[in-house]
Amino acid sequence: MNFKIKRLGLTTGQLSVVILDDDDAFALGAKPGDRVRLFHIKKDGEHVGEGIVASVDVVIGSGFVERGEVGLYEEVAERLKLESGEKEVEIQLYSKPRSFDYIKKKIQGHELNTLEIQEVITDCTKGTLLPIEMAAFIVALEINGTTDDEVVKLTDAMTNSGEVFSFPGETVYDKHSTGGVPGNKVTEIIVPICKAAGLFIPKTSTRAITSPSGTADVFEVLAPVAFSKKRLLEILKKERAGIFWGGAIDSAPADNALINIEKPLNLDPFGLMIASIICKKKSLGVTKLVLDIPCGKGTKFPTVEDGKKYAFRFKEIAKRVGIEAVCLLTSASQPIGHAVGPALEAREALQLLIDPSGGPSSLLNKSCELAGVLLEMAGKAPEGKGKDLAIEYVRSGEAYEAMRAIIKAQGGNPDIQPADIEVGPHVADMRAVAEGHITNVDNSAINRIAKIAGCPAAKKSGTYIHQKIGAQVKKGEVVFTIYSDSKKRLEEAVEYYNQHLPQKIGGMTLDRI
Repeated sequence: MNFKIKRLGLTTGQLSVVILDDDDAFALGAKPGDRVRLFHIKKDGEHVGEGIVASVDVVIGSGFVERGEVGLYEEVAERLKLESGEKEVEIQLYSKPRSFDYIKKKIQGHELNTLEIQEVITDCTKGTLLPIEMAAFIVALEINGTTDDEVVKLTDAMTNSGEVFSFPGETVYDKHSTGGVPGNKVTEIIVPICKAAGLFIPKTSTRAITSPSGTADVFEVLAPVAFSKKRLLEILKKERAGIFWGGAIDSAPADNALINIEKPLNLDPFGLMIASIICKKKSLGVTKLVLDIPCGKGTKFPTVEDGKKYAFRFKEIAKRVGIEAVCLLTSASQPIGHAVGPALEAREALQLLIDPSGGPSSLLNKSCELAGVLLEMAGKAPEGKGKDLAIEYVRSGEAYEAMRAIIKAQGGNPDIQPADIEVGPHVADMRAVAEGHITNVDNSAINRIAKIAGCPAAKKSGTYIHQKIGAQVKKGEVVFTIYSDSKKRLEEAVEYYNQHLPQKIGGMTLDRI
């Protein structure tokens, strides 16, 4: 059946939904929640391509859409890529794809084969599976786990869901973190160090999934991160380094589709996490990788043993798909540096590169430890000496000059100073309720406060921790500051702080695997 298009000017956030009059829905044989496929219509009346899949909502006699009309939410209109002058689409009732049967198979605890995984990933990418069905797949992976063979197959399918980049003659380096530590802004230090050393490092990152700030969120404060493939390649040809948002290019789009479902679920199954990390690296041609695995309360790995199990599994799967990986276990009992939130973190990272003597030692040490591994993998330093070389690149100012070049190449102001970076105008200082020594912190509570304050969407929001492990504080001394772009959100963050956050902060150690 053909329908006139009515763009509603509304968005659902993620869902692909169309609205039909109840009589039209009856004639089509569609009930609310059923799946339909929409096609462009040529002038000769034939439809174009495979179309897109959406679910149906039905209105009863409201006049919201008339007979013969289909109401399109913006997600559907954008995915249809309507051309100027197009006024009609063809709609067909569409049954559940075979991949839904494979999802049910995984829910029942069975292992999926190559073909089944490929079909699930293909349908996630094309939008053939509805968000609730993709959510069922993620929950099945969380509950039933994955074999190493399944993770390898997931990695390959997700890598090949989009374009795979190739850089002939280059050894491609990268760094990644499993997350969980507030203020882990080390990428903004590592990439300039590697560029200064002559390494080829096209660093693509996600935006925040479960944290207050992702790498792409932080660097976007300094310069744009979303580029077309053509522009990204131009930047890399000139600079050999950059910090980009992977979602802007057709790099492993299946991973982006699954991440969009993981966010509201607040789930990140370990097998899918491995596949997610490695597929992004494979799609950018990475062959040498250092992986930061924070361990401790409030992270994905509560104990070092949990982290070690993950590290050994990650290294084995990476090796099977052609990536040499070194994993660093970090004891994540305190934030890295003092700042949490995109603008605050960008300001702190830039300050460290400009004046390392005045920057946080935890940020300098962790960044240079991770960068040092990459320098050793590249043969720039003997084993065990990479960190010293990385620190020298920072102290000499070469890393800062490399950062300025990256910012300029990506369209930012290379002369930007920390004081130029604006933070939330609504501010509250949290003070010590008694005299004593700070000994520990609940990282999950700090993350929660930053998100209540508005992170990551409100880039000026966040938190700043003034006193860290071992510090002796007096009653009434400021230990924690909350920033927000909203007075209401600030009040909510302060209330949560007063109820949940102990005034304790811990330390960090490194264990290399």
